[in-house]
Amino acid sequence: MGTKVATVIVVVGLLMMAGVGARADASSTDRGQTDLSSLPAIAAYLSSIGVDIGSVVVQQGQLNYAGPNCPGTGWNCTTGNMVVQISTATSPGANIFDCFPALDATIPAVNECLIVQSSVLDPLETSTTTNSAGCTADILEGSGKSKCTIRQTSKKGNNYATYRGSITQGGESPQSAFEEVTFTQNSDTGNNTVKITQTIKQTLKTDLTTPVSQDQQARQKATVTQTASSSGNNSSSVAQSQFQDENASAGASITQNQNAASTEKNQELTVTQTTSTGNNISSFSQMINQNQQAQSSPGPIMQTQGTPVSGGLKATVTQDVTTPNTGYNSNTTSLDEPQTQAAQTQGTKTQNQFGPEDCCGTQLGGIPEKNYNAVVERNVQHNDTGVGQSTEQRAKCSDTVGECSVDVTYTSNSGTNHDSMSGPSAAIFRNCTGTGEGGPTCTPFFPD
Repeated sequence: MGTKVATVIVVVGLLMMAGVGARADASSTDRGQTDLSSLPAIAAYLSSIGVDIGSVVVQQGQLNYAGPNCPGTGWNCTTGNMVVQISTATSPGANIFDCFPALDATIPAVNECLIVQSSVLDPLETSTTTNSAGCTADILEGSGKSKCTIRQTSKKGNNYATYRGSITQGGESPQSAFEEVTFTQNSDTGNNTVKITQTIKQTLKTDLTTPVSQDQQARQKATVTQTASSSGNNSSSVAQSQFQDENASAGASITQNQNAASTEKNQELTVTQTTSTGNNISSFSQMINQNQQAQSSPGPIMQTQGTPVSGGLKATVTQDVTTPNTGYNSNTTSLDEPQTQAAQTQGTKTQNQFGPEDCCGTQLGGIPEKNYNAVVERNVQHNDTGVGQSTEQRAKCSDTVGECSVDVTYTSNSGTNHDSMSGPSAAIFRNCTGTGEGGPTCTPFFPD
C-alpha cells in the first residue's frame, strides 16, 4: 500500500472503475486554469467533466483521508471512490489519497484515476509545502487498461507525482493491454517531480493438434508537462517496458503476431519542461522485448513482430530555460528493442521483424558547460531465416547554447551497423535491412 500525503487547499480525487458512472472523457478536459477555490466552483468543475457533485463524497476538514485504511482518530475518512477533499485554510491540513484503480484485477475494467491538487490559495504555503499524489495499478489477466491523470499547482510549494503500473496477461489469445499517464505540474519557486513506471507482460503458451493463432498487442503512453515560472526545478523520470512471449506447438499451421497491427506507436512519451532560472532534468528508457517460439511438423509457420512506420517506439523531449545564462538542461534517453523468432517445421516458414524507433531532444537556453543531451537507440533482431528483418531509426537532438549527441545501433543475423553524431544539432535518419555482406545495410533518408 503506497500512501501519498498532500498539504494542500484542494484535492479532487476520482477513481472510476467498472460499474461507476462517469464519462470516459473526464480526463481530457483542459483544467489548466480551473477555479477550485470553493465548493460551488468545484461543483461547476465536476459538471464540466461530466460528474454530478451529488454522486461525490465531499470531505471538509483539517485531516481528510480517502481509501481502505483510515489513519485513525481525528481523521475524516471515507471508502468512497469519488471524493472531493478540502482542507481548512486557517492551519496546514493533510489530504491523503490512496489511488489503487484495480481493486478487482480479475474483472476486465476501465481503471482510471483523476487527481487535482492546488495549494496556491493557502496563506501558510511555504517551500516545505508539498502536493503529493500517486497512482498504483496492478492488473492481472483479462483485457488490461489503466489510466492516471494528475494535475498539481503551487506557488512556493513543491509538486510530486508518481505512477507505478503493471499489466500481466497469461491467459488466452488475443491479449491486449494499454497504459496511459498524463501529469501536469505548475509551480513558481517550488520544484516539480515526476516518476513513472509502466510495465506490460504478456505470455501465451499453446499445445494443440489443430491450427494455432496467437496475438499480442500492447501500448503505453506518457505525457509530462512541467512549468516552473520562477526559480523552481523540473525533474522527470520515466520507464516504459513491454515483455511479449509466444510459444506454440501444433499439428497444423501456426500464426504468431506481436504488435503486428498497430495504428499508433506501441510506446510513446512526450516530456515538456520549462523554467525561468531553474534546472530541467529528464531521464527515460523505453524497451520492447519480443520472443516467438513455434513448432509444427507440417506447418506452415508465420511469425510477425512489430509494425513498420506506425508502430514501435517514439519519444519527444523539449526543455527550455527562459532566462539567459542560468540553470541547465539535462536529457538522458535509451530506446531498446530486442526481437527473437524461432520456428521448427518441415513446411514453409515466414518471419518478419519491424522495429521503428524515433527520438528526440530539443534544448533551449541553459549554461553550455552544464547542459547534457544524449539520444541512444538500439534494435536487435534474430530469426531462423535471416530475411524479413528491417527497422527505421530516427534520432535527433539540438542545443541552442551547447552540443548534443545521437547514437544508433542495429543488429541482425548478418551483424551490427552503428552510427553516431554530435554538434549543436545532430540527426540520423536511416532505413536498415538485415541482409548485407559484412553486416546489415542502412540507407540514410531525409524526412518530410
